Amino acid sequence: MDWKERCRARLREHLDPHGDLAPPWERFPDYERHTLGWRMGAGEDWMGLWGAFLDQLAPDLETRAAYLRRHPPAPVSWADAVHDVLYPTERSEDDSDDEDDPAATAQRRAALLEQGFIASDVAFTTWLGQQRDVRWPWERGATPEDAARYDTRELWFWSRQIAGLRSAGGWKPPIVPETWRACARALESGDAGPVEPHRGLSSLARFLCAGDVKAPWQLGLDLADFADSFDDDMGYVDAFRLWGMSAFDDAHQLRRYLEATRAPQDWRAWAEEQLPVD
Repeated sequence: MDWKERCRARLREHLDPHGDLAPPWERFPDYERHTLGWRMGAGEDWMGLWGAFLDQLAPDLETRAAYLRRHPPAPVSWADAVHDVLYPTERSEDDSDDEDDPAATAQRRAALLEQGFIASDVAFTTWLGQQRDVRWPWERGATPEDAARYDTRELWFWSRQIAGLRSAGGWKPPIVPETWRACARALESGDAGPVEPHRGLSSLARFLCAGDVKAPWQLGLDLADFADSFDDDMGYVDAFRLWGMSAFDDAHQLRRYLEATRAPQDWRAWAEEQLPVD
């Protein structure tokens, strides 16, 4: 039995009461569209199951649109996959050139946005709807630096969840373990304190606990502080890039952030190059 056959054999146990398999952006909202997680482990397994589900789903537009509408909209970065769900017979050698046609891609995306099949900055809402309580990052045994580096997107969603609870008032965080002591003030008050430019991951973790990730240009940092590094000792500009690569699913979402933080033109150009979004 090959991999596809095993997926088909296991499909039934994962279907919901409607007979649906949750699309991948709903099952794993904390996975970016192009993360390696879709090619290994649980993400790869779900993609295999989803392929098996779509193979047996009726090809007519009405059935497939109804399936998508029973589930949360997809992030804009999933537009190509959503289009393929709706129009499974459209792909052919004759229209393969459309995949590289920016005008055709933009037109399809605009139509999906208008119809509500995709949406800007929607993954967080999907993730939040799945949370029954607050899951504290130190319960997984991670240090702040490890959580900021390896669980960046989930920590960002958690950060937004905490910021919402804090703003509602009457909320106090639990006592943090010693390994997270440097983040205690930020978590309780929303004040991350001063940035430590050469301790990027530690600074990013504090900003995330505070619920407000400051941009390098807000902190007086310079483009010369960017080292293009993913090493453990990366500076704050590089840690900010790491966060941005996980945080932004579409150009509109990134543009709102740049406008809100009043990014200078040189930093805007940097963000457009270093934080590619669909």
